[in-house]
Order: sequence, then structure tokens, then C-alpha cells
Amino acid sequence: MRPHLLQKFQPYLAALALSFCGGAIFQFINIPLPWMLGPLFFVGLSGIRGVRVKEIKGSRQTGQLIIGCNLGLYFTAEVGREILNYGFYIVGVSFCALFLGMLGGFVLQRIAKTSPTTSFFASLPGGATEMAVLAERAGARPDQVALCHSIRILIIVTIIPFAVTMSGAGGMDIYIPSTLAVNPEGLAITALLGILSGFIFMKAKISNAWFLGPLALIAALTLNDVSLSAIPSFLLILAQVLLSCALGTQLKPSLAHESKGLLLGVLCSGLTALCLFSLMGATVAVLMDESIPTLILATSPGGLPEMCITAKILKLGVPLVTSFQVMRLAVVVSCALPAWKLLQAIQAKR
Repeated sequence: MRPHLLQKFQPYLAALALSFCGGAIFQFINIPLPWMLGPLFFVGLSGIRGVRVKEIKGSRQTGQLIIGCNLGLYFTAEVGREILNYGFYIVGVSFCALFLGMLGGFVLQRIAKTSPTTSFFASLPGGATEMAVLAERAGARPDQVALCHSIRILIIVTIIPFAVTMSGAGGMDIYIPSTLAVNPEGLAITALLGILSGFIFMKAKISNAWFLGPLALIAALTLNDVSLSAIPSFLLILAQVLLSCALGTQLKPSLAHESKGLLLGVLCSGLTALCLFSLMGATVAVLMDESIPTLILATSPGGLPEMCITAKILKLGVPLVTSFQVMRLAVVVSCALPAWKLLQAIQAKR
């Protein structure tokens, strides 16, 4: 019985062991963001080479919940007023993301020869799951859409945080959480509130429910000067490990057998998106008179929790980055299908 149980849980234990080893090694050799990039590289490369690694059920949601609660502590009343002043830029960038995503889709279609519908939904900077569902409704290949999003996020999550860190950016913004003291009772209440809000958002079928639910609730409390407890640093490390491990387990040996044209198309599309969005972020930073690294993170089409936790670690305008990322996700997810139908109607008239 014991060998059977060990064999059953071995892929999960292997993923966790590789994650913590990767994080520890990256920290020892001073690689930027070790507890995010270390697990991602070690688990992902092991998966491609045939090592059986699996995501622990609920680990991604747990990581999102911890990060959501932590980022909510940065939304003080003063910060809230500042973000309202940037509302025009936040909304404008979110709609520009739709157009830039379409350009990335054009690159993917030309190189990978995927269908226009698949290319469109595979390149929009929304959640992988949400875009795959919308793509299926529109008659696209949801499996290709999900694969393209996973690879794109891996590219951006690897390059953007590393590049921003190596540029020397960090610690330039004055944003600090509403409390720095860890209160065990307050921490327990925060956890319960986070779980409750995440469950409500999940039932409402809101994207990234276990991140946005706790973020919205804790941010609302913080805006009203209610601070229950800070989040201990070891929990933030655990959250990074769980998120990166979950992302790394998506890379399977089957990836090596995928069409070379598709993989090349995704790589070129992802790098194109990275350049276009970074240029947009730098331009908006100049217009807003804000830090360029902060706005590059804010506009980057990477994973929502990953970009926000990067801003938190580097102390680069956490509320601003979070606001841009959340608004873009909401606009892309809600407008993707109507935008595709509009393009179809225009094409039909022509």
C-alpha cells in the first residue's frame, strides 16, 4: 500500500522538491526573483525532459489568495485618490491592449498558419482559460489557444521581471502597505475573508477569482483604514513557489512534438507583444511622469499575479501596477468576443 501511495503522490512531491531546490539555488547564486524564476525553470525543464511533475490541486488558488490579500494592503485612501487621477490612462491602455493583441495575432497567423480565429484569441492578453473558452465559442482551436497563452506567459514572466531587475530598477516608489505588523488573529481573519471572497468571485464566474476576490475585499478594508495584519514573508515565498510550480507543470514532453511552425509563431508573437507593450508602457510613463519600469510592469501582457508580485518585490508602484493589470484583464475578457464579431462583420462587408 505504501509503495502505491508513494507512486501516486510522487509527481506532486517531485514538483514541490524541484520548486524549492530551484528557488534556493537561484537565491544562492543571486538570480533576480529567485522564488519565482527558480521553480519555473526547474519544474518546466524537468517536465519537458519527461520527469512526471503535477500541479497540486488548489495550489495555484492558494498562491493567488496570499498575493491578493498582500497587495490589497497597499490600497490606502491616499493611493486610491492617486489612482483615480490616472483613470484615463488605465482605461486607455486597457483598450489599446486589444489592438496590440490583434497585431500579435497577425504575426502568429503568418508564421504558424493558424486560423484567423485561433490566432486572434491566442494573442489577446487575457487569461488562458477565459480566452480558450471564448475561442471555442467562436469556432477556434481551444487547445492551441491555451498552449499559445501558456508559452506567451512563460516568455514574458521570464524576461520582463529579469530585465527590470537587471536594469537596477527597484525601491523608487513610496507605496508601502497599510501595516507592517503581523497579528496572528488578524492574519486568521484575513485568511477567512480571502477564502470567502474568492469563493464568491468563483461562483460569480469572475476571472482570476482567487486573486481578485481577496484583493478587492482587503483593498476595500484598507481604503477605509481597516488593517488586520501584514502577510509574513515566508507566506509570500510560498505563494511564489506555488504559482511558479503550477505554471511550470504545464510544460510537458508532448511540447517537443508540437508543430515547429506553431512554436515558432508563438515565440515570435510573444516577443512582438513584449516589445509593443513595453514601448506602450514607456510612452505612458513619460506622459504620466512616472517610473518607466513601473509602467512596463503595469502594461506587460504577462500573468496578472506574476506581474503584481514582481512589482511588490521590487517596490515598483504596487497599486498602480495592480490597477492597470486588473483593468486590462476586465476589458479584454469582456470585449474579446464582441471585438471578434465586429471584425467578422467588417470583413463580410468588404
